[in-house]
Amino acid sequence: MIIGLCLCSCCTIGQVKHDYKPLSKSQQTDIDNMMFAREVSSFIVNDRIPIGPINLTNVLNIISHNPIEGTRIRLSAETNNKTFSSSKFLKNRLAFSAMAAYGFEDQRFKYGVGAAFNFATKPKGVYSFPCSTLNINWEDNTYSPSYPNYDVAYFSFGSWDRFYFASKKQFTVSFLQEFPSAFAFRPFAYWQKIDSYLLYDAGNITELLDPNYDYINKAVGIELSYSPSRKGFNLFNILNSRFYSLPTQFSVSYSYNIQSYRFDNEYNKIEATLQHRFFFKPMALDFKIVGGKIFGTSNRYMYFTPNYMTTTVSNTFGFNLYSPYEMMFKEYVQTFTQWNFGGILLDNITFFKKFRPNEFVNFKALLTADNTPYAEVGVGIDHILSFFGLEVVKRLSNENPYDMPEWAIKIRCNIGF
Repeated sequence: MIIGLCLCSCCTIGQVKHDYKPLSKSQQTDIDNMMFAREVSSFIVNDRIPIGPINLTNVLNIISHNPIEGTRIRLSAETNNKTFSSSKFLKNRLAFSAMAAYGFEDQRFKYGVGAAFNFATKPKGVYSFPCSTLNINWEDNTYSPSYPNYDVAYFSFGSWDRFYFASKKQFTVSFLQEFPSAFAFRPFAYWQKIDSYLLYDAGNITELLDPNYDYINKAVGIELSYSPSRKGFNLFNILNSRFYSLPTQFSVSYSYNIQSYRFDNEYNKIEATLQHRFFFKPMALDFKIVGGKIFGTSNRYMYFTPNYMTTTVSNTFGFNLYSPYEMMFKEYVQTFTQWNFGGILLDNITFFKKFRPNEFVNFKALLTADNTPYAEVGVGIDHILSFFGLEVVKRLSNENPYDMPEWAIKIRCNIGF
């Protein structure tokens, strides 16, 4: 009996009694709101629809518009984890992608194809961390050096007073090697041929390339990066977040370039990006700086270009009021700083709290060797149901040679592209 009592005592030592209380109605409502916002955000940001072994991608941007192509229709697709699921070797290793587009104004078809293969020992996906992935891509497409996402649907509602628009063929090959420490390197090479280079200015279109010459650009280089956000995936933090995605990243890229157009140009190009979010829960401070420099000679349309697009939709990490006569520089530094209040103000109002808003104030600046520094400040609210908000923008630069507006009210919209 004594032995039995001792055994029972030993069994109860260290046991912890858990009291499980059901969620209150308000807690359940908060969770439902978060889940709904997450579902909406997931569709808008990921911007894809799975159809069996294929994903339709960029579905929110199938139709866009610009003054060169007119109405542009783009269809994009990629393989998913079901495509090669029956193959033990190819499963989670191989992926293909394709894009087709057509402009009703220029009446040209554009297309692109790509393939990726992960050489990692036991990959969970083609691009899963840490990956050893080879990428090969070919495209015959249009692009704008000032607006890398020119065919995003909401850019169609922007100002096209002055911009450069090119037609190019490009072959790219790269290899991304990541390490568990989150460091990575990516050697790359590409061959590019520019078929046309147009300047659209106040409704007039000017071709800047001489038809008697071919413009060819060849480059080899390497990118070094540190991206700790790639190491893991915290569903709760993403579900609970009210902020735009700004993963921690530091990268430096170097390339050696040769241009052939009338005469050969050789130059070295260095680019760097640093971005990080400092948490002061529930608030946060975002910081991003992007810069680069060209050493040597280069044709003007290959110069660095700041992230710029004037549209009724707020350009989150680029400028909203900047409209210079020339936007291409051999060197520039572009900064972005934003203080996120994380609902600390509007959560006191029941009506706003259920939409999980984020109040913010930001400051943006551009420094170049050629122009007077530019700066603007914005204040507003975003992340209502994960994707909607408003922003009031004020230009701080006194000099205004290109009729830049001083004030603007813009929609703050997070749509994947």
